Formats: sequence, C-alpha cells, structure tokens
Amino acid sequence: MSEIKEESTSSFPILKGETEMSSYYGYTCIGGRQEDQDCLAYDDVNGRQVFTVCDGMGGHAGGCVASTIAAKTLTESLRQQAEAVSTKEAIITAVGEANSAVYKKSQDEPSLRGMGTTLTLLVIDNQAAYVTHIGDSRVYQLRKGRKVFRTFDHSMVFDQVSKGYLTEEEARKHPRSNVLSKAIGILPDVDIKVTKLDYRKGDRFILCCDGVWNTQSEAEVINMFTANEDLETTIMSTRFLVEKIGKENGGRHDNHTMIAVDMKGNSKYKISILRKLGNMLSYFFNRIQILFRHEKANHREK
Repeated sequence: MSEIKEESTSSFPILKGETEMSSYYGYTCIGGRQEDQDCLAYDDVNGRQVFTVCDGMGGHAGGCVASTIAAKTLTESLRQQAEAVSTKEAIITAVGEANSAVYKKSQDEPSLRGMGTTLTLLVIDNQAAYVTHIGDSRVYQLRKGRKVFRTFDHSMVFDQVSKGYLTEEEARKHPRSNVLSKAIGILPDVDIKVTKLDYRKGDRFILCCDGVWNTQSEAEVINMFTANEDLETTIMSTRFLVEKIGKENGGRHDNHTMIAVDMKGNSKYKISILRKLGNMLSYFFNRIQILFRHEKANHREK
C-alpha cells in the first residue's frame, strides 16, 4: 500500500493506519499560506514501513512540485528494489534518485529553476529503524516522554550551533533560520547519511517540518509530542496548537506537516552498552565545547 498526501479538504486526519509493527497518524495543513508546499507519504513493502515528510521551496508552484516528486520517487524506488537489498542500501539509492528527479525537473522547466525540498525519511523493519534527512525537517525518537534521538538540521543557523556560536533556541529565533545548507534537487548529487536505531515497544517517532517544530522551544515541542498517549489526540492537539500560535502571530504562518508512529514491539537490533556510553560521552563533550564557545562569544560582545 502506497499513499502520497498533500493538503486535503477531506476529514481529519489524512493519513492513518495500523500494522503488526506500528500505529501511525499524519496530517498536512496549509497554515497561513496560499499554497501547501509540504507533502507526506507512506508505504509498506518488502517488510519495511516507509514514512516521509517533504517541505518544498521555490517560486510559484515550485515547492509543491519538488516535494511531490521527491516523495513519489522515493517511495517508488524503495518499492522497486529487491527484498534482498539491505535497507540502508535501498535508502541511499532511493534518496539519490529523488534528488536526481527533482534536479532534472528544475533543469527541464525554466519556471521551476531553483526549486528544491527538504526530505525526512523513516524506514522501519523488524530489525531496526533507519533514518535519513536532507534539510531542516526532522525525525524525533521519543521514549517515556523523553527525547532519545533527533536529527540535526542542515541549515545556516545550525551550522553555527555546531560551532558553538549559537544555542539551538537562538538559532530557532534567528531571522535566517529558514536558510538551508543542504536540500533535495538543488545540486546534481547530495550527500546521504543513514542512521540505524534500535526501538522499543511504546517508542514514538515523529517526522515533522519546521512549520511544526519551529513554533516553540524544544522542551515545549517534545511536551506537545508526548503529552497524550493516544496518537489521534496527539495529532489533533498538535495541529490545533500550531494553528493557534500561527494565528496569534499574524496568521501568515508556514505550512505544517507531521507523522507520528507508535511502535508495538522491540527491534532485533540493539545498540551495545559501549556504543551508548561512547555516544553519551561524545554528546557531553560536544555540549561542553559549544557552551564554552558560546560563553566566549558573549564575553567578546561585552
């Protein structure tokens, strides 16, 4: 079963389903814009569940074209690849083909030159969860109300975060927070990194564009994603709150799109204790570096 969803006037939600591995809900909303340039997609093939969110950009109709082409090409490529191909290999091939398809379309039609899209992908099988992203749409993995994983944005301001010049909250509020450092369809090729994750029964994955996560602080966003155990309630309350915040801030808010996935069992893949410890030490070391650089930058300003 393959589903590609754009803005819909149909009853809410526009994406809903359940399998032996998970339950999922999703929506896309035009927000305060004249056109919805977001797209979300779902497919279930060769024992893999595929979820993707794309946030298009570029001129009249360009963003919508880019996000739709990327989502369709991605899901079709994963469907066509043999079951024997590893999930990681299949993802790298599919994302590369999506990038090429958007780039070719933009080169073939002058009116679409410069169009592109973010791409966030979650693929789940009984072995593990696999995540990749291009741009600033995100994947969160939440466990018992806490964040255990989140993608790191490919954007100008998050490049500054990684160097310790901005905090994530400062980056979120920055006037150039929407300037991407990487996107699908802008260049003939794109670097692709796939992260393999374990998952447990009750874990919740969230895929969302910046129209969702950029409305509040990280702590508030995580609370919004985890306040309700029921998926439908989570989706409906998130959509309502994002619309409310947007209207309170002038009503010209961005399109917003989200998929929530609740896991029903444990993955066969387990991250070793040593690897977890290494990841924790690396995280804290990076945080110390960032805080030191940020404090040093503040001192220079004074």
